[in-house]
Amino acid sequence: MSVRAVAFLTLHSCPLARLGERDAGGMSVYVLGLARELARRGVRVDIHARAHGGGHADAPPHPNVTVTHLTAAPIPAPKDELHHYTPQFVAELASQLRPDIDMIHSHYWLSALAGLQLSERLNAPHVTTFHTIAAVKERALRGAAEPPERHAGERAIARGVDGIIAWTRPEAEALEALLGAGRERIAIAPIGIDRRRFYPRDRAAVHERTRIPLEEESLLYVGRLDPIKGVDVLLRAMAIITDRPQARLRIVGGDAESAYARGLRSMAEEAGIAGRVTWHGPVPNAELPWQYAAANVVVVPSYSESFGISAAEALACGAPVVASDVAGPASFIRDGESGRLVPPGDAAALAGAITEILEDGGLARRLSAGAIQAAEHLGWPAAAAGVMSLYDRALAARETRAPAAIGASTT
Repeated sequence: MSVRAVAFLTLHSCPLARLGERDAGGMSVYVLGLARELARRGVRVDIHARAHGGGHADAPPHPNVTVTHLTAAPIPAPKDELHHYTPQFVAELASQLRPDIDMIHSHYWLSALAGLQLSERLNAPHVTTFHTIAAVKERALRGAAEPPERHAGERAIARGVDGIIAWTRPEAEALEALLGAGRERIAIAPIGIDRRRFYPRDRAAVHERTRIPLEEESLLYVGRLDPIKGVDVLLRAMAIITDRPQARLRIVGGDAESAYARGLRSMAEEAGIAGRVTWHGPVPNAELPWQYAAANVVVVPSYSESFGISAAEALACGAPVVASDVAGPASFIRDGESGRLVPPGDAAALAGAITEILEDGGLARRLSAGAIQAAEHLGWPAAAAGVMSLYDRALAARETRAPAAIGASTT
């Protein structure tokens, strides 16, 4: 028996919120992209998401996808406090979930806590995608501390779910080593990108659309403004690139009024580069491909990255990418062939790789061609096929009342 209806739980954010606002980022892209591809395969996807109180960036991506908003927690409540509302979320979800669902798929640990309880109530298999792991995040950001409830919750989730989607082999290994997840419950199914939206564009059309001056050397960062994303490293790298006044950094996404964003602005001013940095905030999703295509270099300076959706999208648009050599980007970027990889947190190495691409037109063209080729393997069909395989095995295991015998796939 195959899965015909799945409930997605995204209790700390809404995938329809504008990308870059609050907690709307790569997880939103993943949830909507996977939902769309599953719907194309005849699976009904009910997304249960936290109410976000703002406008919607997109409508549900397919007629077979619905989005229902949860109001159990007040909208101003920060993400780190939402675990206190798990009982309220579970009660609200129990009244919303349609009785014919075959599968619960939770996203992030907060959703998975609720998913564990609902799975028991409904005797429905429960698969989760962690997106990030507290211990990995703490190692990447020295001095950072995740709530102790998250550490305990993630260990319970890893041992209690019917299956886990990991995007890369290093993530799968971390799930085993740090959280005690059984290898037989983990399947590797990389995130996909929408190849119909992200593809190379004509340079003249790009210039006309974005109005970025042709003489400008445009550096682009796309993503949330969060310490783990390493924007501070990128600003330090910009301060090193002093001999290229035509180089400008465009930062797309993030809440420009947050305390962290204000700190980054102060950092840019103190480094004397404020005039070479433009803070765009969130942009419409339809504009992102044009921003990528206009960039001379797309920079992904994260201290840690489970996948790095902006790097993958940039590759598909043919943009040269410089990314931190961490698990996510390193799984699909070959250094010197489809992009450049540098040690995380190393501003000098980041500045050197950026400068090398700006100075060497031949290298930039080779990386662009390699990026387009690498992106050919990053579409949603393959990603959804891996997820569906996990669903089917989890469903079969639950129906026979046997432990979930889910073979780890390789990619």
